Amino acid sequence: MSGRCTILVCGDPSRGDDGAAIAAVARLEQDRPPATRVRRVGQLAPDDLVAALGAGGWCVVVDAVRGIEPGRVLVVPLRSLAASDGPQPASSHALPIEIVIGLAEALGADLDRALFVGIGGRRFELGTGLSPEVIAGMDAAAGTIDREIAHLVRREALPCA
Repeated sequence: MSGRCTILVCGDPSRGDDGAAIAAVARLEQDRPPATRVRRVGQLAPDDLVAALGAGGWCVVVDAVRGIEPGRVLVVPLRSLAASDGPQPASSHALPIEIVIGLAEALGADLDRALFVGIGGRRFELGTGLSPEVIAGMDAAAGTIDREIAHLVRREALPCA
């Protein structure tokens, strides 16, 4: 549907801080704009982006990241992850993020309509829970996601579904 904002949630809650995105999105306020939808994708794939960005939609990809302080929240254009040697998504992806982004763009996804919200993580071992630093940052992460979506809604006057 035109004008929708899709939140693509990456991660695996059984791998410590890799579950940060799932936990943050679960804390989103219940009055999230009706023009938004949430899809838990685990591993981001090109077709996830193509579907989310089709027909003029917006997309916010949320994932844990390595390379920033645990619990800290980072917001960047999704496209910048392909060309950056900075923080990178921590979730295991079938393809490297730069390939996912490149393939999605080649398939017609308008990556200028995609944001990335990263939540810094410290531990990603199987069987561990969220680290204390990430737990302490959950409200800030959820608030950041809400603010980014609200900004898109105001900017684009996204219609209610």
